[in-house]
Amino acid sequence: GVCAHLTRADYLTSTHRGHGHTLAKGADMRRMMSELFGKATGFNGGKGGSMHIADFSVGMLGANGVVAAGLPIAVGAAHAQKLQRRDAITACFFGDGGTNRGPFLEALNWARVFALPVLFVCEDNRWSATTASAPMVAGDGAAARARALGIAALQVDGNDVLAVHAAAGDLIAQVRSGAGPRLLHAVTYRV
Repeated sequence: GVCAHLTRADYLTSTHRGHGHTLAKGADMRRMMSELFGKATGFNGGKGGSMHIADFSVGMLGANGVVAAGLPIAVGAAHAQKLQRRDAITACFFGDGGTNRGPFLEALNWARVFALPVLFVCEDNRWSATTASAPMVAGDGAAARARALGIAALQVDGNDVLAVHAAAGDLIAQVRSGAGPRLLHAVTYRV
């Protein structure tokens, strides 16, 4: 739903579950599978494996096994895009567990202060690894936290790809127009 709006020039960062993002960004499935099986023909010579998929040729800056670690990487990439006056944005995927980590607040703050071209996408499955998120997350979640920093945010049903597509399209258009960072909070309401 999100990656359909991205161009080859746009950047993307992901989580340890970045396989779908990598393919949706346009990466070659054979090279990705080679990476997963540790083969030299993989994107990273078989050394990155499942949690560190990256394909710079399509703007996929990498998946990351560390919770919330893609957020500051995305902000750094978006800042570079702005400084270089590139006509591109960065999309940053992260899970709801990442909202309780320092990089979440730091990344959103930096992106807002410098009006960076970044779309933050919280894939909220209501679980932080093996713990339900609700008892661990104060407040109303990622969208509310973004709004508290002055970042426009939308919340959608993460299982409804058409709703995600529509919301992402609106937010990405705003980011491309120079309006600064935006956040899409895709919540899994049903299983």
